[in-house]
Amino acid sequence: MKFSLVRTFAALASSALLTVGAIGEAIAFTFDETEINQDRVIAIAQPRALGGYQLLIVEQVSDKRQCWTENGSNPVKVDPLLVTFDFTGICGRATDSNGFSIRMAGVDLALKYSLSLETVDGNVVLMGSPIYPNAKSVIIGRTNGESNGFMKIVLDPAWRLTKRAYQGRTLGHFYFTTNQAAPSEIGGNTGDNIGG
Repeated sequence: MKFSLVRTFAALASSALLTVGAIGEAIAFTFDETEINQDRVIAIAQPRALGGYQLLIVEQVSDKRQCWTENGSNPVKVDPLLVTFDFTGICGRATDSNGFSIRMAGVDLALKYSLSLETVDGNVVLMGSPIYPNAKSVIIGRTNGESNGFMKIVLDPAWRLTKRAYQGRTLGHFYFTTNQAAPSEIGGNTGDNIGG
């Protein structure tokens, strides 16, 4: 009797895991994307108090007030003006994976890739890192230098920002989008074939 209960429980647990995986795959294909004006949105490397950087996306929703300014080059320094006023209805902002993800060749990869900023050779690089340990990372953009403040992430030529859409309605979620497919080879951290 005891062995039968254990076997039943194991079968139920396996079924539940398979169902959750199948639902995750189904969810990944229910969203569309909407093109947005690239001049009205910016990806920013925001410095963290204890070192490193956090990804921030700011969108100019209305022209009532300017949401950010840019200065210099290599890297382009950003002044996030939206922190100086109530930006409701004026600026959109995304600060974590609830607000942005990766979309490659029309496929929403929010459940397969996470976004991170890594300092590499004096550059802050925006990476898409797969949840599967042997899959390849993709390089999406870089700051072209490093400074102490907020910096613009210049997207590599194959990439752009779009917004998630559902049944014809544009949502607040941003995609880092490329028309190229996700790398299928097993291997290390490259991204050369995806970034630029």
